[in-house]
Amino acid sequence: MIEHTYIEFLGLELADPLTFISDILMAAFCAYYGYKLFQEFKSKYAKLVAFFFLVLGFSAFLGGTAHLLDLYLGKNPHLIAWSMQGISILFFQMASLRLISSSKLKTILQGLVFAFFGIFISQIFTVQHFDVVKVNSIVGLIGFVSIIHVYKYFEEGDIAYLKIPLTIILFSGPAMIHSFDIYLNKWIDQNVISHLLLLPCYYLLYSVLKQVAILKKKTQPIPQSVPLKEK
Repeated sequence: MIEHTYIEFLGLELADPLTFISDILMAAFCAYYGYKLFQEFKSKYAKLVAFFFLVLGFSAFLGGTAHLLDLYLGKNPHLIAWSMQGISILFFQMASLRLISSSKLKTILQGLVFAFFGIFISQIFTVQHFDVVKVNSIVGLIGFVSIIHVYKYFEEGDIAYLKIPLTIILFSGPAMIHSFDIYLNKWIDQNVISHLLLLPCYYLLYSVLKQVAILKKKTQPIPQSVPLKEK
């Protein structure tokens, strides 16, 4: 792994400015997609995946700022940003549970999700390493979200559900670049490259989530109007 790069601005020593810019780009993309999903759809599924994007965007903003001011803020802002990223995964998992019709199975899985989330938070503040975030993302997105959407695909046969896990697989590309420290130079490091590659992944995920949200909108029961009493 290459050393951090610093620039001086207004008397401050700022760390890896291009990483900060790429984080802000991710935050903007996620905030926009979350806003669109929240405004355009009323289903619980759409609202929850909207919060997935919104919280993920806030995590990217906080993480980028903490990285830029690393010499002054220390480790704690990073831990908060990592925790927020875990919360965003939690929202995605809760959205996936909306696809399960069995209330008993939904309750059991919900208990497992919150139990694993509790372990994740404890590990964040004890281990204090980004690998904890990676493991949580793999288990949450591939081991939980993807499986439920694949199950829903076989249950209903609509290809929109299958597109979710297929799109999630694309995130492994940026993840491997980050894990194996693949970089161009000291300015365009593994953080910058992985962040930029995540942008089209977020767009594709937003697009397929929107398709599933449209399906949920079509299957929502139409509220029955209450008949007026005769005078």
